[in-house]
Amino acid sequence: MRFLTILFFIFCQFPILSQTVNLMYYVSARPGEHGMWVSRQKADGSWIRGEKVKIDSVFDGNGVDPDIFKQADGSLRLYYFQGYFVTQPPQNPEPNPIYTAVSTDGVNFIGKRKVFEYNNVFDPSVVRLPNGSYVMGLTNMVGNVVNTVIATSPDGLSFTYKTTVENTGIPELMVLNDGSIRLYYNGPGGIVSSVSNDGGTTWQKEQGTRLSYQQFVGDPSVSKVGNVLRMYVKGFNANGGQKLVGHKTQYAESSDGGNTFQMQQQLVLDSASVPEGVEMQAKLTLNRMSTNDTACIGEDARFEVSVGIEPSSLGLRYEWQKNGIKISNGGRITGATSSTLNITKTELSDSGSYSVNIFVDDLSTGSLQQNVGPIRLILNPATTLLKEPDSLYVICHDEEVTLSCDAMGSNVTYQWYDIDAKPLPGQNKKELIVRKTTSDKHSYYCMMKGDCGLITSRIARVKFIPKLVIEKDLSQIYELEVGNDTTLSVLTNCTECTSQWYKNGKASKPEEQVVNGKTSIAIKDMDSTKTGTYRVIVRNGCDTIESQACTLVLKQVSTVDEVHSLMMVPQPAESYLYMQIEAAHNQECRLVNLHGIELCSWKLIDGKAQIDISHIPSGIYYVQTLNTFYPCIILH
Repeated sequence: MRFLTILFFIFCQFPILSQTVNLMYYVSARPGEHGMWVSRQKADGSWIRGEKVKIDSVFDGNGVDPDIFKQADGSLRLYYFQGYFVTQPPQNPEPNPIYTAVSTDGVNFIGKRKVFEYNNVFDPSVVRLPNGSYVMGLTNMVGNVVNTVIATSPDGLSFTYKTTVENTGIPELMVLNDGSIRLYYNGPGGIVSSVSNDGGTTWQKEQGTRLSYQQFVGDPSVSKVGNVLRMYVKGFNANGGQKLVGHKTQYAESSDGGNTFQMQQQLVLDSASVPEGVEMQAKLTLNRMSTNDTACIGEDARFEVSVGIEPSSLGLRYEWQKNGIKISNGGRITGATSSTLNITKTELSDSGSYSVNIFVDDLSTGSLQQNVGPIRLILNPATTLLKEPDSLYVICHDEEVTLSCDAMGSNVTYQWYDIDAKPLPGQNKKELIVRKTTSDKHSYYCMMKGDCGLITSRIARVKFIPKLVIEKDLSQIYELEVGNDTTLSVLTNCTECTSQWYKNGKASKPEEQVVNGKTSIAIKDMDSTKTGTYRVIVRNGCDTIESQACTLVLKQVSTVDEVHSLMMVPQPAESYLYMQIEAAHNQECRLVNLHGIELCSWKLIDGKAQIDISHIPSGIYYVQTLNTFYPCIILH
């Protein structure tokens, strides 16, 4: 892939699905665990002992008596008493402090601040009234007498003492539908209550019990679970007693608005005290996910989904799928059960549609499951060379050649370049037509570029065979004396040619290779048989050229007197030829062409003759007398 892993994300923030989570806060009595913890109920009714509650990232064993107030934005506000349980108290302790902090996940709370302090108070319980103000109830121990201190606040962040409700128990406040406040506390026969209709200033004890139970129950906490109210209380386990190790938590439920509760579960957690219940919505939110990706075969592919879960303490489980079929780790695949799926060195078979199932297991009313996707992966093949030009092309000077290149891949483009790496304008197709130019440089290559790579072809050199020409030709007439030798030669511009010599129109020697552009024929021991017309034909793969015809004649060696005894006029002759040879009385003569063919004959009478040549074509001829040849030109 380029070969980089490329991630594209869709950024979003929308809820996918929600489910109920029942939380219960408590104080643990296990060794080394003293402090506030949070438990979670599973769908089968059992409880997970949970996690330590951290305040500003710290688990403080001195923090106890949790009270959870669910705010309008869904966050949880915790009120608690901080005493001296795992550290030594100071010599002069101040009034007992009540603190608050806020959490969005139910485990990690931030923003610790003191909201109230009072002598000998603990176990806070806070409600928000319809007018927006807050009321806090706290246990106040005076000797063996348990009272309830009432404090109020306009914002829930700073409380002021209001009144004391005498002879009560550990309190739990609840706002009724009519705006009045009910104070639950342990009393004879179970959990009893008082009510205030003036915002907590005055209280009247209600008749009967809210939760009738033969065994001891205390520390009530009321929260809404689904369509019912649930009251968590502490009791005693088999160890008994008021020590934490002897406590257990249990709960009852009400369907009449909190007037009466019936015990539902005898044991929620053992060695746990001061239970405080709250219902949260486990909400799964998609933050971002990879988008569709187009990559190259061989690259690494990575798909990622980022999901938020509230409360964040809940765990997520992932199950990636391809085309609806579950993917397993192994080979080139990792992260099939995590938020990030990795595929190394992708292959064409990895193309497809990917999605991920996200699970939140063991929630109070079931599980959350959501499928996210699809994310489509399209894999393009690497740019692969299919065809490239040959290294060398040899063509004729007047021809053209087509160079070709081809590649397989996605969105392949083509560009031809010359030997100097300069792009040829407009030459962006698979073929390049090359013709002879004035330049001596005829070397080219093709660059093929696709989405998945760039390929350069080999350099193709085009060699043009030059036009065949004769640089030095034969003479028209060449005289050679009897017995002498000579060589007839023709010089051409060709280095790879063949030549064929002809005499009187017939091949006189086998066809042979031209060496260094020169072709020759040797004439040995000149006599009349070697007279005639010579020419040569030169060929290469492109051209065929013919030399000028050369008439080879026998030069008669004569005395000066003999030469001067001949008279042949006019020269050139037009209609008649007059001839006179001294001392040649009745000698036979004949007119022959360059091939030695007789055209006419006559006889000298007293060494003289007049010959009609009007029927003889213009040309070069010979008059033969005995063994002597005399050149003769006829021109009409």
